[in-house]
Amino acid sequence: MADGGGERLRFEVLGLLRAVRGGGEVDLGAAKQRAVLAVLLLARNTPVNRGQIIEAVWGDNTPSSAVNLVQTYVAGLRRALEPRRARRAPAELLTSVGDGYLLRVDPNAVDLDEFERGVATAARLRSTGDLVAAATTLDDALSLWRGEPLGGVAGLFAEVERGRLAERRLAVLEERAELLLLIGRGAELVPSLTTLVGEHPLRERGHGLLMRALCQAGRQAEALGVYREARRVLIDELGVEPGPELRKLQQAVLSGENPEPERPTRPMTLRPVGESAPAITPAQLPRASATLIGRDDELKKLDGLLAAHQDGGLVLVVTGPAGVGKTALALHWAQTVREDFPDGQLYVDLHGYDPNQEPLGAGEVLSRFLRTLGVPSPDIPVTAEERSALFRTLIADRRMVVMLDNARGSTELLPLLPGPPSCVVVTSRRRLVGLVAHAEARLVELDMLDVDASVAVVGRIAGRDGTEAAALRRLAVLCDGLPLALRIAAARLAVAPTLRVAELVAELDDEHGRLAALGLEDEDSTVRAALDASRRALSPLPARLLALLGLHPGPDVTAFVVAAMARVRVGEAQRALDALTAANLLSVNEPGRYGAHDLVRVYTRTLAAELPADVRREATGRMLDFYLHCADLADGQLPVGRGSVRVAPEHVPVELPKLSGPAAATAWLDAEQGNIIAAAELAAAPAAAPEWPVHAWQLPYTLSRFLWLRADRTTWLRTTEAALEAATTLGDPEAKFVMLFNLGIVLAQFQRMDESLVRHREALDVARASGDLNAQARALTTVADMLAFLGRLDESEASYREALDVSRSAGSRWAEANAHHNLGLLHLSSKRYDDAKTWLRAAVTMYREVGEQCGESTCHTDLAVVLLESGEEGEALASARTALSVASAAASPYHQAMAHDRLATVFDRLGLPGAVAHWQRALALFTELNAQESDQVRERLARARATTAV
Repeated sequence: MADGGGERLRFEVLGLLRAVRGGGEVDLGAAKQRAVLAVLLLARNTPVNRGQIIEAVWGDNTPSSAVNLVQTYVAGLRRALEPRRARRAPAELLTSVGDGYLLRVDPNAVDLDEFERGVATAARLRSTGDLVAAATTLDDALSLWRGEPLGGVAGLFAEVERGRLAERRLAVLEERAELLLLIGRGAELVPSLTTLVGEHPLRERGHGLLMRALCQAGRQAEALGVYREARRVLIDELGVEPGPELRKLQQAVLSGENPEPERPTRPMTLRPVGESAPAITPAQLPRASATLIGRDDELKKLDGLLAAHQDGGLVLVVTGPAGVGKTALALHWAQTVREDFPDGQLYVDLHGYDPNQEPLGAGEVLSRFLRTLGVPSPDIPVTAEERSALFRTLIADRRMVVMLDNARGSTELLPLLPGPPSCVVVTSRRRLVGLVAHAEARLVELDMLDVDASVAVVGRIAGRDGTEAAALRRLAVLCDGLPLALRIAAARLAVAPTLRVAELVAELDDEHGRLAALGLEDEDSTVRAALDASRRALSPLPARLLALLGLHPGPDVTAFVVAAMARVRVGEAQRALDALTAANLLSVNEPGRYGAHDLVRVYTRTLAAELPADVRREATGRMLDFYLHCADLADGQLPVGRGSVRVAPEHVPVELPKLSGPAAATAWLDAEQGNIIAAAELAAAPAAAPEWPVHAWQLPYTLSRFLWLRADRTTWLRTTEAALEAATTLGDPEAKFVMLFNLGIVLAQFQRMDESLVRHREALDVARASGDLNAQARALTTVADMLAFLGRLDESEASYREALDVSRSAGSRWAEANAHHNLGLLHLSSKRYDDAKTWLRAAVTMYREVGEQCGESTCHTDLAVVLLESGEEGEALASARTALSVASAAASPYHQAMAHDRLATVFDRLGLPGAVAHWQRALALFTELNAQESDQVRERLARARATTAV
């Protein structure tokens, strides 16, 4: 990127932090000023607010003058980066954005981006079978590393980022080794892999690569020695046996088999952190018309804009009124330029004007895109900012088309914009001036078609010639040149070859006059006339379904839910949906999922309102029952324990989608989440029938564990609050208790402890009134948890002791163990170590009696802290190791991660080697689970590394 004087700036982070201009190094100023640059550079092309900069640079030691200091450092960086800028001229590279700053950086100007492009290129070469070129490309990419990343930048932020970058380099080194093994160059790898394994003895993949290299060199005995050493280290340091891949390698060597890795059968690439994962070349653009009539000028304009942006980075906004053909134009053009963007196409309908659901937020869209690009759900970051950064990283070197359909505003689009060389196409009814200002978007505005183009559209779709020219021109006038209305009217002619155009014109003339009395806008009246005419041409089942679809509150439907609503077989529903698609009344959003243009949605809702009340109620009830039954089945397949709420819908659907196993259940919930939430909101609406409050609280209940796994606390809170209102209306004590209890849990996730305490006390009141002792014990425990967090220790202890008494009365040994456990933690917090040991050891015994391994592991983890604080280091170490052993037996990655974290703490306190290794293992497990604890562990690991370096 030029600094305004024509000289190119290059930034380097893969070693000492540097900025280079014209072969000379830029003076970046004092240490703190360099730290500010590091924060802005790692978030390049994304705004960073001032608070984030202050936290990253100073951490817990923020000076009172931090805001002024940041302003000073930014001013210094502006002078350094743009030395030729006039004193009062606005900055071009480092600009102010709201309460923060944005550093504009060309992707070609950062060594980290160059490294990532090389890695992605190597992945593509590998996928084509050119392994030698792939290995050479990785060599070139790795040569960009000049030392420890972010050298010269101090502070916890830099240490955390250094750890992430080091993990990335290590993964690429392992990928390079695997490539060389595939081409038979294992013997030359032995020295470097031996060094790598010595530096990172806990990475099983490194041991496996070294074993393969030794076997290629004919040194099988040494390969077995590597396995033995790996097993010893893993047991001594982590208390675990080698994983299945390493054990499989050992067996292959013992049996004399060739332990070579298989050549890939599909493209491979590297995730930002970790091992290789399948590369995806997405092709998400919906089907587009092969020809587009009447839009030649607009297509030429789009082509011209693309030609002017050969390096990519183009953002296009296609704008115009509803039904004018914005999506059709954008899709047609995007399909015609696919060869210019060989790395694929991403598409999402943002539902900016959908009458049945809220627009999609940036976080949800980014989550969808990342999963499409091959990022496993557990690896998707929690915040939209982190998701945006990962998205930009993954496609930084790829030429892709990203289409954002039906956008409502500019703000939510900014995190979705990749940089060059990709192209973004946005459609919206608004002109999106903000996108023009901040992303230099180019506008392409659409208007209605003229009469000649309108006639051509009808003629092409309907297959009619010019013998009915006058009638075709009258039809075009009746449709007001609106493409949506023209397509629907033409589809009516296409499916009825004997219908004369003049006859259809007569229908529309009459219908238009009748519909004008409905008070619809002229535009919608025209569409309504065409829609009614098209519906009359349908066979009975598709025509009936079109009205029933107006009762569905979500963004799209499947044949399964339509079959349930209409009481037909799924096959019949599928054929009817296909017929509606053929009539241009529905479109296929993705395989098996059908949606409609927003004007068609309004039409279906009008039809639904005309159905008899009993028909509406039955179809809606069956739809709600379908989602409740399927969501309950899917919820039961998730790898998370759940309560004993009985879900018993009146109408159990006859045919169900595939919901067997966690993967299928999660995929279904991913796809149907919007529909389930919409169904719950419909059930809770004031006009809902009396029996639907059950659905209004149970539908959110079935989503609660899924939303916890997705770390989507905002949606979880919103749906739980609505569910509580429905449960209160219903008057069911169990429902009210469950939703009050869950709401308390969600509020605690937001650190709103006072509010959480209020909700848990309300749940306790409900449990006491109903006489449910088990519920009372649970609520007393969570009330005590909140009191302890708020520092009200005496009240907390009293609540825990009452929970203990109630659990004994209820005969619940598990609840009794839980009460003992929590009392032990309370005594630990007040440094009453002897009492804490007594309570925790009793809890361990009870957990073991009832076979609650996760509780037993957690209790040992906490007991290790007590023993460590009371000076019993040997017993603390033994307790932490027992926690890991029990967690491993329970096959619980989360509890294994907790145990590794605690083992690391014990090792660190005792000054023993191994703390870093256990924190590395804990971080890997927490990251795989997308758990909140990963950030805290990453900080502890960074501190330990910094201490070791000193």
